[in-house]
Amino acid sequence: MALKQKYGIKYPFSNNNEDEVFLDLNENENESIKSQVLHVIFTPKGQKLRDPDFGTDLVKYIFDQGDDTGFSDVKTEITRQISKYVPSVEFKDVTIYREDETNGNGIIVIIEYMVKRGNKAENVTVSLKL
Repeated sequence: MALKQKYGIKYPFSNNNEDEVFLDLNENENESIKSQVLHVIFTPKGQKLRDPDFGTDLVKYIFDQGDDTGFSDVKTEITRQISKYVPSVEFKDVTIYREDETNGNGIIVIIEYMVKRGNKAENVTVSLKL
């Protein structure tokens, strides 16, 4: 029986696997990069032990949307953090808006980044409902 290659812990954390491991693992390199990007962006700054600079203030902004200047600061911070913690990725943009359904409680976050591999680059868009 051949062993499957795994690429780190999947983020957001879940346990829906058949491999009898504690947390789901990424099946390929693209999933691993996506998990790394999401982990950096959605971890509140100061929450990670031994690395208080890890993370961003995006979650704080999402739940306390004051003005557009705060959002531009968060975008700058996301760009800086992605380049620091996920060097194979070039951050392009993040878009946040409220869901236009009947209850209007959801928030949609769209993250765009480019994965660089040698001379090739692949654009990736991740859309999340919070």
